[in-house]
Amino acid sequence: MQPNGNLNGASTLPGVTTVVSGIPGVSVLVRNGANQALAQATDSLVTSKEEVERAARLRDPEARTKLLASLASARTMLGLALGIPAHEVDLARTEEGVPFLASRPDRAVSISRSGGWTAVALGDARAIGVDVERLRPIAWRPMLSMICSDTERDQMLALSDASPERALAVFFALWTVKEAVLKASGKGLGGGAKTVPVPVASLGQPAPALRDVSAGGARYAVWSDRIEDVFVSVAVADAR
Repeated sequence: MQPNGNLNGASTLPGVTTVVSGIPGVSVLVRNGANQALAQATDSLVTSKEEVERAARLRDPEARTKLLASLASARTMLGLALGIPAHEVDLARTEEGVPFLASRPDRAVSISRSGGWTAVALGDARAIGVDVERLRPIAWRPMLSMICSDTERDQMLALSDASPERALAVFFALWTVKEAVLKASGKGLGGGAKTVPVPVASLGQPAPALRDVSAGGARYAVWSDRIEDVFVSVAVADAR
C-alpha cells in the first residue's frame, strides 16, 4: 500500500492509498475520509449534477456532506488511476446504479463505501466488483442464515466458539468477498450471497490473499486485504 498525494493536477485529497491488488491490470484505491475536512473536500472537487441531486435527497445535512465527499473521492481516485484530472472523469451510472466510464468502454469500474471509507477498482473491460466494509461490532451470527451455505455457517460458528474476535474479522472478510463477486456478476446482492462459495479457513489472514471463486457458472479472480480497520475485496471475471 502506498499513500498518494499527487492527484494528476486535481486538488490534493488526503488519505488516498493505492493498493497493489495482485490481479494484473486492476487498480484499487481507497480513501479514509471519516476524519477529514469533508465539506472542504466536497467544495474542491467535481461532482455531477446527478450526484448533487442524489445527495440532496438525504435529509440529514451530515449524511449529504459525507456522500458528496465520497462521490468526489471516487472521481479523484479514478482520475489518479486513469492519469487524468478529476474533472475529466466522465463517470456515469446505469438505471440500475452500476457505475461506468462513458467515454472508456474498454475500462470497467466499481465503487464501494463504508463508514467514511471509499474504494474504487478500475480494470479492463472484464466485469469487476469491489466492496469495502469497516470492521465494527455487529450481531453477525443471525446474518449467517441469509448469506452463508450450511458449511460456511458451521465453520463460522465453530470459529466463533474458538476465537470470537477473529470470527468477527473473518465475517467481514467473508462479506466483502461475496459482495465483490456479486457486483462483478452484475446481480448485486439480489443474486444471493449463498450462491458465492468461500472457504472460511482462507479468510482473515494477515497477508493479502488472491483466490479463485466460482459462482453462477462463472469464475472470478478475487483479491482481499485488510487496511487499518476495513476489509476490501475486488473480484474480476476470469477470461479463461
